[in-house]
Amino acid sequence: MLKTCVLLLITFQNSLQCDTPTFDNTIVSVNDNEETISGCISPDTLKFKGDIIKISAINQNIPDLNEGAIRDISSAFEIVLAHNNIEIIRAEAFLNLPELQSIDLSGNKINWISENSFTNLPFLTKINLMSNEVSVSPRAFNNLPKLEEVNFAENKLESFDQGWFRQTPKLWWLWFRDNRLRTIPKAAFINLPSVRQIHFENNQIERIDKDAFKGLRNLQRIYFAQNQLKCFEINFHTPSKLVYMGVQFNNITFISSKVLETIQPNLLKFWVTGNPWQCACFDRLIDWGIKNHIDIAFKCVQQESVCVYPKQNPDECTERDDEEFYNEFSKNFGSEWICTPGNDY
Repeated sequence: MLKTCVLLLITFQNSLQCDTPTFDNTIVSVNDNEETISGCISPDTLKFKGDIIKISAINQNIPDLNEGAIRDISSAFEIVLAHNNIEIIRAEAFLNLPELQSIDLSGNKINWISENSFTNLPFLTKINLMSNEVSVSPRAFNNLPKLEEVNFAENKLESFDQGWFRQTPKLWWLWFRDNRLRTIPKAAFINLPSVRQIHFENNQIERIDKDAFKGLRNLQRIYFAQNQLKCFEINFHTPSKLVYMGVQFNNITFISSKVLETIQPNLLKFWVTGNPWQCACFDRLIDWGIKNHIDIAFKCVQQESVCVYPKQNPDECTERDDEEFYNEFSKNFGSEWICTPGNDY
């Protein structure tokens, strides 16, 4: 009997420990109740008893999230671990959390996300990795059947790999704003058919493969503002479900009739300001918007909006090389109705 009691005691003590502790006298809030944690966060280590709705640790010092850092919590809840200097997320850092719904890791220094870091979280819908230094291993977001939204904004991503995601059939929203992306390759999202909204604002994108968005039959919103695009010949799925699109502040001079025809059926608003449109192309774009009741949106900016004339055949809207334009020759739009306050998306 004594031997059995000793074994039970050892088992209980082990359940309070982690193989590699993550927290060291860390201030944690559980449902707005503060306490100090060392080791891991689990029902055994928390003073709070009852249904957990939210666990947060903000402005602490937590270098790594090790295996089982947060574990064995059965209630539906969210995790906020923001501004904690986290650098590494190891495999199964979030362990046995069957109803975890949201993870916010914004404002850390995350430079490595291990494979299976977020695996087997059947009710997880949102992951926020905004403002980190993210590098991602293959299948880091693996077996997440209800994952809908991932925010990669304000990181240092130079490429996106759909191989990061496996068995995420409901993923519909991706945010890549303020990264270092340069190209979008062919079929970049073909294994993520549920994607409906993608943000690429303020990257360094120079090239988009014509078939980059092949397989995205439900794409509704896509934004490319503040990149370095010159060409915008993209084979969007037909019939297009696009409702909102933004290409403002690039280097685009031309868009083909084929692209306009493809995106037209459901499009409500098209942000185009800040590009050196050929004057003939701009006129065609405005006429197309009026004819199809599409708002060709220009935000008022300090500089006047202009279009550019090519050296030859200025009345034709056709794809041209840079040397075919006069750098010094342009035309002010001048019409007050073109430059409107314009709502951001």
